[in-house]
Amino acid sequence: MLGAVAFAVACGAASNPDVAAKAGNQQLSVTRLAEILGQSQAPLEKDVARSIAELWVNYQLVGLAAAKGDSLSDPKVMEAALWSSIENIRVKKFYDAVSKGWSDQAPGTDEQRYNSGEAFAARHILVKVDQGATPEQKAAAKSKAEGILKEATPANFAALAAKSDEPNAKERGGDLGLFGRGMMVPEFEKCVTALKIGEISKQVCETSFGYHIIYRSPFQDVAEKFAPIAKQRNVAIAESTYLAKLEASNEVKLEGNATVKAKAIAKNPLGYAKDNGALASFKGGKLTAARFADWVSAYPPSSQIRPQLVQAPDTLVEKFVKQIVRNELVLKQADSAKAMADTAEMSNLFLNFKNAVSQVWSQLGIEPSKLVDSTGKAGDKEKLAGARIEAFFGKLIKNEVPFVDIPYPVTRAVQQKYEFTINEVGLDAVIEKAKTVRATSDSLKAQQAPPPGGAPKPPTPAPDTTKT
Repeated sequence: MLGAVAFAVACGAASNPDVAAKAGNQQLSVTRLAEILGQSQAPLEKDVARSIAELWVNYQLVGLAAAKGDSLSDPKVMEAALWSSIENIRVKKFYDAVSKGWSDQAPGTDEQRYNSGEAFAARHILVKVDQGATPEQKAAAKSKAEGILKEATPANFAALAAKSDEPNAKERGGDLGLFGRGMMVPEFEKCVTALKIGEISKQVCETSFGYHIIYRSPFQDVAEKFAPIAKQRNVAIAESTYLAKLEASNEVKLEGNATVKAKAIAKNPLGYAKDNGALASFKGGKLTAARFADWVSAYPPSSQIRPQLVQAPDTLVEKFVKQIVRNELVLKQADSAKAMADTAEMSNLFLNFKNAVSQVWSQLGIEPSKLVDSTGKAGDKEKLAGARIEAFFGKLIKNEVPFVDIPYPVTRAVQQKYEFTINEVGLDAVIEKAKTVRATSDSLKAQQAPPPGGAPKPPTPAPDTTKT
């Protein structure tokens, strides 16, 4: 039943072209959204208009819940809203069981793995060359580096690091610790990989930083540091092997339009909330557009998953879709293993959810107990809550109040419980009107701008001829 109401409204509300979005009885007009977008510096794009409309909807739905005194604390509502957190607990429990012994599945001894280049370690002495240095300055730096190189031996290298231009090199003996491929600038990495373990470079290594003398550290110098990294690598290799086998045994297949549809979903997850079309299929199931939309929405905004997916090349989008399929397959394995969140874990999730609802209400100034008018009367609480949200939203777009983040579980709960719509036809009209608003705004700014050379100076007053 959850979500059915919202879907029904979304299908029928697009008939009013003057409305960009609706939440409960509150409406965001095309004109107002066009003014918000047109007067901002944001790109005049439909995706931007939709994002603003979604934010308005979420604020208004939270306000509607407050007006109804609905803390969203029904266990079924909370469980549906917290699905991603619950699934994370289940997957962790399953992995804890299945991954026992992974850290010990080594492809060789630590020394063999280090010697094969699974990780690198080196000390270096830098003679710095500043950007814009003259040929003479570069030559002098190189000559200095070559002089240090002549002195260097494995025994005295750490002491010679006192001559390095790198900060704190003396205290570290020039030690760079362990690093993998791609972690250093390419020129430096090439110089390190060309060395045998325990060898000092036969000539100085030039990079954008200057000239380096490099000593590739022997295993005995890094054994203690390498051991935990090796165990981490063991786990990563074992996990990758496990997931590859899981994918192969379940005959995972991406649909031909998977990348195109995945990008479309990333732009507008709500628009695919009831789309059961498949992005991928696997033995005994499929990854639907709706489920993919759930996964994409569950990522925190700070991850930037949605904009990254929209801009990413198809190869990376395919990898992401496959990763979501793997998530689904692991969850199936967790089901088989009966890996579940226990009572204490669920209670903790529920408590955090309730606190999040209360915090959002407080930050927006819509606590149910405070929904009274200027005379202290309760009146129409839905109308009062809607008006307060409108006032807050108006200040927010002018940067007069701080942004209030509504956590994903709370957003999901109100979206599934209360009526709302975002009108795609209305958003098209928003963009056209916003262009006019932007043009008018730009014209006014141009008229108000001082002329080139600054404001005109006041004329020099005429001499006073009345004085003798």
